[in-house]
Amino acid sequence: MPQLENKELLEKVLKSTIGVIARRTSEGYANVIVGKCVRDLSEKFFFLKFVHIQGTQFQEVFEIISIDSEIQAVNPKDIGKAIVSIIQKITRDMGKNTGYFFIKEIKDDLPFSFESVLKEIDVDLDLLQLKFVTEIKSSYVYHVENSEVLKSTFEAIFEILNSSFGMDLAYSLLSENVSRLNTQYEILSYIKINDIRAIYDIEVITIDDNVNSVDEKTVGVAIQKCLQELNIFLTEKKNFLLVDRLKNKLNPNILFKLGSIGVNFDVIQIKQALIVKHVLSALIGILSEATTDSYAFLVINNILKKYEKEFEFLRCIKVDSVNYSKGLESIIVSSEIETIRESDLGKSLQRIIENIAKALGEEAGSFFVEKLKKKLGKAYILRIEELGVNLHMIELKQNLIW
Repeated sequence: MPQLENKELLEKVLKSTIGVIARRTSEGYANVIVGKCVRDLSEKFFFLKFVHIQGTQFQEVFEIISIDSEIQAVNPKDIGKAIVSIIQKITRDMGKNTGYFFIKEIKDDLPFSFESVLKEIDVDLDLLQLKFVTEIKSSYVYHVENSEVLKSTFEAIFEILNSSFGMDLAYSLLSENVSRLNTQYEILSYIKINDIRAIYDIEVITIDDNVNSVDEKTVGVAIQKCLQELNIFLTEKKNFLLVDRLKNKLNPNILFKLGSIGVNFDVIQIKQALIVKHVLSALIGILSEATTDSYAFLVINNILKKYEKEFEFLRCIKVDSVNYSKGLESIIVSSEIETIRESDLGKSLQRIIENIAKALGEEAGSFFVEKLKKKLGKAYILRIEELGVNLHMIELKQNLIW
């Protein structure tokens, strides 16, 4: 059982709840909302009648909440059930957008040690957050139209760029990005970036509603590409992390929908140098398992040299076999790799991976692709596939050979 008394437990949670709501609205409004919630739930939890919340502004001495001593006789587990119901009710009443952050803010507001005390009476704030997120996904995310996803995403990008670099760069960068890529991704032709510097009384982003008939996965692929290129440019030229800011700017509904149609923010942020390092590290690991460390380094370095004429940028990649115990740091990749076209880097990695598969022979190579996927992890697999690496094709080729 928790060391804190019922009165202290409930009072602390209610104070934090009022404080979180007050930051978004007002102190008086927060008192009224929480007071009404407690009264509504008192029919289910009789002991909430012992809790009194004044619908007034905070005073210098905090006495907005008063709790009668009779509450001490209540089973702490029942107090926990009441706390869960209070948080769930207020979260739902606050709506999808505000409610998403509500539980997290309560958790952040409470002392760290208090969280373990709450778990003793079956109040798990992380679980409550997860349940709320699941509710949003199941009840809302699949009803978001393509036009809304595109409009919200590109408006957010424009606002971020405008506030950071000014309207001129925001407009030129975003319009160039969309117009250049719409030859490759047809759905981008449904987006118009309006020059509000010259045209008044018009929205920055207008979307042709016909895009709603397009497969949403196609929309996701196009958004992923736009974000990836913008993020790379801004990171290199402005040392500016667009993706991090965008995740904080978009409302949860749009974030959920983006995830459901294949937009992966984690993948977007992975630079090309890091991709090369992880791929080579995974390949060295697989080779070492089948042979020896020294042979693994020899094979990798030989393959890099083999394709230097075809892919000159491979000259900027060196594997330091002497210091390989340092892990990724021993794989040296010049910053020049970031200027290489993705398609060219993808072709070079495809050739290297295919050669390693052949070098392993039939016995070791039969599970090669499976091992590579496991060592790389989902994010890096998605990223190399974006570069054009086709692991499935490599697997098919090896099966035909054997």
